Amino acid sequence: MRSLEAPWTACPKKWRLAGSLLKGDMQVSGMAKSSVELELLVQKIQQQLAPHAEVRHNVKMPGRRTGTKRQIDVLVREQVGQYDINIVIDCKDYNRPVDVKGVEEFAGLLDDVGAQKGVLVCPVGFTDSAKTRAAGLQIDLYSPVDTDPHKWQVSPTIPALCDFRVAAFGFGVSTSAPLPFMIMPGFFSDNQVFDEQGNALGTCYGKIVERWNAGELADTLGVQENIPIFGDRAVRTDNGYGQLCPVELTAHVAVHKQLFSGQLPVLKISGFKDEMAGSIITNAFTIGLLDPEEISQKWTPIESEEELEVKSVIRLQGVVCWDENAGVEIKLW
Repeated sequence: MRSLEAPWTACPKKWRLAGSLLKGDMQVSGMAKSSVELELLVQKIQQQLAPHAEVRHNVKMPGRRTGTKRQIDVLVREQVGQYDINIVIDCKDYNRPVDVKGVEEFAGLLDDVGAQKGVLVCPVGFTDSAKTRAAGLQIDLYSPVDTDPHKWQVSPTIPALCDFRVAAFGFGVSTSAPLPFMIMPGFFSDNQVFDEQGNALGTCYGKIVERWNAGELADTLGVQENIPIFGDRAVRTDNGYGQLCPVELTAHVAVHKQLFSGQLPVLKISGFKDEMAGSIITNAFTIGLLDPEEISQKWTPIESEEELEVKSVIRLQGVVCWDENAGVEIKLW
């Protein structure tokens, strides 16, 4: 087989709290550091998603109703025409999902600073009631999806479908030369074929396998008939009596598919998971090399895409190559 290079599901590592829950300055300092790291991660992701916007960390904005300066974890500011658009992002480094109270408190902050849009980010997600309340308040709920090494590192995968094309070959020979002609055993697999200058071109089986493996033959499903094995060249081969006889050598190629469903690992990605829509927001991701042997052995074979409960995001197509030294079933017509 050839090696292949080509909403997904993020698979975060299990959440673990560093250290023990002790009172004192050490615990507060550790929690504060972790919160700042989350804020900086969110700032980095948002800057990648909006490269032309101003994305700032730890900003103070005046409260219209409280009359005090309000701390903003991440502020996204962009000018649209004559208008300044402010998007406030609040980061929650919690060990449990944000509840409805957290959403309502954030809504109060948005109202106080007069933000046009609000986003809550929590790596461990949100309760169902929090999602319902946020939808009513038009607040987006995200969790980070980032493969860089840090506390919230994820190992995401993408639902993928691999379509392997498999070929079966049949062979044909015809001649109009005024010479006797006898097809000997191994005619298509072993008999050498020559051009008009006497140069050896290989065997019928070897040549059709070479062309299939090189991608010269169409991998369209169905049967392709009367393909000249050696192209447009005039060819000769042994007529069974020790004489080189001009012949027409053709092949029939029957192509069918083998489908495999599996999860494709994502090596690098930076973005957000929309916790209400279930989709991923990113502007780029990188997948690695695929081993066709691993796909055929570890992925799930299926007959049709209709069997899939989760629709594939990426479709990969490969060709099952033939081994020239393998056996061949000869068909004559």
